[in-house]
Amino acid sequence: MPTETAFKYLNEVRFMTLSNWSVGAILNDKVLYKDGFKLEPIGNLIIRNREKEILEDDKAYKQVTIKLYGKGVVQRGEELIFGKDISTKNQFRISEGQFIMSKIDARNGAFGIVPADLEGAITTQDFLSYNINTEKILPEFFNLITGTKYFAELCQKASSGTTGRQRVDEKAFLGFKIPVPDKDLQLTWVNDFQSKTAKSIRLETSALTAIKDLEKYQSEKLGISVNKNEKKKGLYFVNLKSLNRWDVWNKSIEYHSGSYELLPLKALIKLQSGKFLPKSKQKAGDYIVYGGNGPTGSHDEYIFSGKRIVIGRVGEYCGNVHLIDGEYWITDNAFKVDKLSEAVTWEYLEIALKTLQLNNFRVQSAQPSIAQGTILNLSIPVPNLAMQKEIANYVHAQRTKINSDLEKSEYLKVEAIKEFESAIFNIRLK
Repeated sequence: MPTETAFKYLNEVRFMTLSNWSVGAILNDKVLYKDGFKLEPIGNLIIRNREKEILEDDKAYKQVTIKLYGKGVVQRGEELIFGKDISTKNQFRISEGQFIMSKIDARNGAFGIVPADLEGAITTQDFLSYNINTEKILPEFFNLITGTKYFAELCQKASSGTTGRQRVDEKAFLGFKIPVPDKDLQLTWVNDFQSKTAKSIRLETSALTAIKDLEKYQSEKLGISVNKNEKKKGLYFVNLKSLNRWDVWNKSIEYHSGSYELLPLKALIKLQSGKFLPKSKQKAGDYIVYGGNGPTGSHDEYIFSGKRIVIGRVGEYCGNVHLIDGEYWITDNAFKVDKLSEAVTWEYLEIALKTLQLNNFRVQSAQPSIAQGTILNLSIPVPNLAMQKEIANYVHAQRTKINSDLEKSEYLKVEAIKEFESAIFNIRLK
């Protein structure tokens, strides 16, 4: 079977992992609340922020974006942007502690509390911001409520429109009710939740430090440098939800090494598409199927065996890289990588290919894809075999530790939110 390990990152609790809070059942009084809790319309708890901001051309502004699945409110881009570069001049000013959500993506958990560093930032009318009625509900407690599947389903229920462009009906949304215990009890639960997640935060911090250490390690070991006339985007894990991508920078920046010879991939590897496997003929079995976006399920037959690398060819995540071993099926939406040269090890080659961040080289058409020639014309530094082994061993050990820390962090957060849910509803902890 394949030897690959899945690396996952969780900033906030994913809604699909939480206990099942059924909105329909709640609204039909089929779910019993714990004694003593009253239901309040959301409209009684938050007040629409209408502080307008007319942008000035020579003034710099912070813009915001809201991550999906309750992952929080963050600054859009790394730098401030001047008013002259923003087409929509009539916007809204937001403040620390406000609740904000995206009209379009609220159904996907795009909401959160404005952090201190975004005080005074601006938003368009596609974002709704509210002051929280602190006489009735603590902002921290409201934030916990919004981190539940129940709240996400409220947003789903209050959204209408065409698929992919469904907007929240504000009136319907504000009319929904949520449980609101007394403020002393709210504070107790907030403190309890924060206490339980403190270790989770420490584990996440440790993992992020380890990621930075990997950045430094790779730069030093391989002598990586960039063109002086290009802006470096940084060496980092681009996708923290699956810590299996060791990425450097975008395709506009060339890859240089002052320490080792750079060799074109066409001198090191051979690429070949897999074999077509229609979904109608795919039968669940013992062999993993790899497609354009990575593993796509299993099959009762295999067509390849042994150690090799798979690169996604077609799909949104084309360019993804997987080192596999055993028996498996590779579809025609992916490339099968065979080694031509003994100058590289499989383990180092996997790291080097992920470093290239191949998804940035995709061609956007009906389906995103990456061409065989594009990959083969790229170059990687090739240290001696002893150094390759040292690098691969170190990276694997660090990935394993990062994965362990992040999975523990995820578990602690999920358990904390389950306990919070259990305190309000008559649900059984699993």
